[in-house]
Amino acid sequence: MSGHTDTGRVRKAWRVKIMGEDNLGGTLIYAPTAGKARYQRFRSADCDGITFASISVTRAASDDEVFPVVDDAIAALDSEQKSTLTHTLKNGRFYTSADDRTMCRLVQAGLVKNTGRGWNEMEAYFVLTDAGRTAALSLTPLYPEYPEHRA
Repeated sequence: MSGHTDTGRVRKAWRVKIMGEDNLGGTLIYAPTAGKARYQRFRSADCDGITFASISVTRAASDDEVFPVVDDAIAALDSEQKSTLTHTLKNGRFYTSADDRTMCRLVQAGLVKNTGRGWNEMEAYFVLTDAGRTAALSLTPLYPEYPEHRA
């Protein structure tokens, strides 16, 4: 499966349990395959006695996350603009000069807005608009720890 639907990119969820663990529901892990989910849980286990055979993995499709697909307008942004969008998504805001060139272009594109507030004159916090949030989510890698699964 490509990890795409008609509405977006799917980050697959897996329920991973270690035999004998008290955690009845298991641990929710996002990974491109069951094997990679098992390996992630194996690496994070606190016990040296854990083996791959003692780890069960079940698909948890109801916990999948769907991210938007990158559209042509977002793909055309330069790397600094893309980085700024993802930074703003991660931190909830971006603080810089009110006349910052990158931010002014993103404001013109309708992806961020100037809050009009800042600590100093001619500085401001910028926040994502709804379109900017969608754009930033479309730039989010499905599986950052697995660059070969960029989707």
